[in-house]
Amino acid sequence: MNRPALDQLKRRRRLSGSSPALLLLAAVILPAFLIVGPASASWFIDPARRHISAHGQMGCLDCHDRVAKADPHPDPANVTRSFREIFEVDHCAVCHDQVMEDLEEGRHGARENVDQERYERCILCHDPHYGLRRGENKIGDFKPGVPKEKQCGACHEERKSLPEPDDQVRGCLKCHQPPAEPGARRTEEIGLLCGRCHRPGQGGADNTAPRIDPAAYAKTAHAGTDCLACHPQAAAFDHDLQRPGDCLQCHHRHDEGKAHDAHLIVSCQACHLGQVQPLRDELTREVVWEVERIAGKPSSVHQLSDLSGEKGCRRCHAPGNHLGAAAAVLPAKSVICMPCHPATFSVGDTTTLLALAVFLVGLILAASVWLTGTLAGRTTLGAKLGYLVGRTLKTIFSARLIPALKGFLLDGLLQRGLLKQSPGRWFIHGLIFWPFVFRFGWGFLALLVSLLLPRAGFVWPMLNKNFWLTAALFDLSGVLVILGVLLALGRRLLEKASPRPAGLPGQDRLALALLGGIIVIGFILEGMRMSMTGYPPGSRFAIAGLWVSHLFKGADGLTEIYGYVWYLHAVLTGAFLAYLPFSRMFHIILAPLLAAAKAAWEAEGHRPPENPTRKEP
Repeated sequence: MNRPALDQLKRRRRLSGSSPALLLLAAVILPAFLIVGPASASWFIDPARRHISAHGQMGCLDCHDRVAKADPHPDPANVTRSFREIFEVDHCAVCHDQVMEDLEEGRHGARENVDQERYERCILCHDPHYGLRRGENKIGDFKPGVPKEKQCGACHEERKSLPEPDDQVRGCLKCHQPPAEPGARRTEEIGLLCGRCHRPGQGGADNTAPRIDPAAYAKTAHAGTDCLACHPQAAAFDHDLQRPGDCLQCHHRHDEGKAHDAHLIVSCQACHLGQVQPLRDELTREVVWEVERIAGKPSSVHQLSDLSGEKGCRRCHAPGNHLGAAAAVLPAKSVICMPCHPATFSVGDTTTLLALAVFLVGLILAASVWLTGTLAGRTTLGAKLGYLVGRTLKTIFSARLIPALKGFLLDGLLQRGLLKQSPGRWFIHGLIFWPFVFRFGWGFLALLVSLLLPRAGFVWPMLNKNFWLTAALFDLSGVLVILGVLLALGRRLLEKASPRPAGLPGQDRLALALLGGIIVIGFILEGMRMSMTGYPPGSRFAIAGLWVSHLFKGADGLTEIYGYVWYLHAVLTGAFLAYLPFSRMFHIILAPLLAAAKAAWEAEGHRPPENPTRKEP
């Protein structure tokens, strides 16, 4: 099931050209279909609507007499055909011979000069189970917009229930009556219907339908769920071409941390079902699945796969796989990835632990310098920390919050002061700083919403690297950072003789080199991923990544190499974070916080201290 579209088309053509014995479907299945089109044709018949139809007083076998002789019924060889293929005009001609004679003369109803061949498939216009009588039988006071099956009193004496059908019709309705409301009874009814072909020993010796062991199925997680919940088109024509149900009608997507990635172009079944083989759809580039049939054995597809540890991941992430999945099972993007990517709050991998440990040591060393001396008359460390925490809380819950937020935005994020001192530096700083602000805000919002409101529709495109807007914006922001790093290094080389404006920190080339290396390798990873996965729709909007991907077209061993490049990217990220508290670039983190504190302090009426290094204009 869920084969790629091309395979499904080929399979359907093979079936449509099979033995003439398939014409028995008209006598086997047709009485149970609602003929309104191939997408909605169903084996279930509404007794109330059938009762008031033109054929409502007839028995099923009056039209489908071959059903009584069919063995088995239903015949699994027939259920894969479309309603157009199984229709036989002779079924209608038995009673409607005058219609057929009129067609031979070019008439149909009030129409003249009609093409006989276009009118020989009666069911394309006429519903054999629900079509109402015409002409003199259109009597009664019907109310527009009210279903006719609810207006029996317009022509008949009111009754609380329909007349009981005869034994022959009742026998057919045992399987073809719509199932009960959701619950144990409905699950049992539908299970019995599907079991006609799918249980061991049922459906005849030539039955090729996958067999499901009822005892084994009863132990699965979905044992209390009826078949139609996951196979909504199972009771319909083209049975072999039905699409699988949407798992998200009951479940929500995994967050990034649970499965190491959102896996947004991987179908749920490719990972969770047992006895299936993942494959990549040639058209959509999504990872879908195909059932692995074992001759003579019941299918274990419903028993779900073991996803504990790396065992479940290895179904796709294995050396030599043909899906374009990395051969290595990579950890989830952790907190150190959050400034650049939608990531997770995880801290379990070695790179993250070491980077955070060194970063925290750097913060402690920096704080030990900041908190030397006295602070508002306080001399002990605990008293100083208590004072800072108290001042912060008072600011948050006071009128000073507005000036603090204004200072955070204008002086911290938009760098208003730097713009006044050096527009060139402000522009270069913005090329590096603002893309990170955008990426962090985007990723953090997406992470929180995916955890708190996983059914929110807008959040998953934000986490999808192949969604056109996400791909384009993250690609552009990465290009801007690289441009900013190049301009910063170039400006320093071209302006060695120029004095640096007073009060501005010097350039940290090691930090810039680490930052540039992280972004460049990120583009290499993106290009490798696009080449490996075959360019899923939307990914091509990442123009720079697309250009890089052409460098890897046709390269062998990408899935094996990808993991090593990924870890190099992670190690450089960890090194940058660890170095940050000791670098001149640390002001990128401190500047917005200090700007907010300064604005709140000035809102109390304080004046900033004189800066002896600043020269008056």
